[in-house]
Amino acid sequence: MPKKTKSFPRWLIYLAVLVIVAIFASTLWYRNWQSKFGAPRQNTQSIGFTISKDKTLTAVAGDLRYYGFVKDEEAFKYALEHTKDNTSGKGNALTIGSNTIDREARYMISQSMTAWQIADVLLNEGERNSCNHGCPDSSFDPELLPGGDLAPTLKEKYSWVKKYEDCAKAIGRDGGQLSSEQYYERTGIRRCVAPDGREFTQGKEGWSDVPTP
Repeated sequence: MPKKTKSFPRWLIYLAVLVIVAIFASTLWYRNWQSKFGAPRQNTQSIGFTISKDKTLTAVAGDLRYYGFVKDEEAFKYALEHTKDNTSGKGNALTIGSNTIDREARYMISQSMTAWQIADVLLNEGERNSCNHGCPDSSFDPELLPGGDLAPTLKEKYSWVKKYEDCAKAIGRDGGQLSSEQYYERTGIRRCVAPDGREFTQGKEGWSDVPTP
């Protein structure tokens, strides 16, 4: 008479399946969480990041996310709170947990850094920048486009300017200047300095890279 094979209780099989599923789900969650701290890009240049005196922690994290320096704002805040802070913050420093980030300071960061590396820079490597001579329009130097690509330089942006008439049209938010009517009455010459610094003379081909004093 053949021996009966011993079968496992059904509940034990269900339990084993649940354990396997739980381990698999936990592994996926852990990998997803860790990926949020990774560097968004590879081999990028260093960018100056200035935190002004009225900047909030939420705004800092939002800017870094918007311009492609961190993948996830909450993960970045976690890194800020759990990275060692070796410096004492100034009077108006941002605080997160027991750590501090100096406002009115400039930090060198890159999109090739992990959230942990950027957190370490913000906590420990700020250079004082009180903006006594005026704060830059952008928090980033050089300026960036949304998403993190470098914004075109003024020279690139105004490469279409080839003559005096173009120069006159280009004057606006980025600067530029026309010579005065008094100058024209005195010299009979009209000049235009484009936003990128080139000088054009009405009725004359080309331009000068050094404006007339």
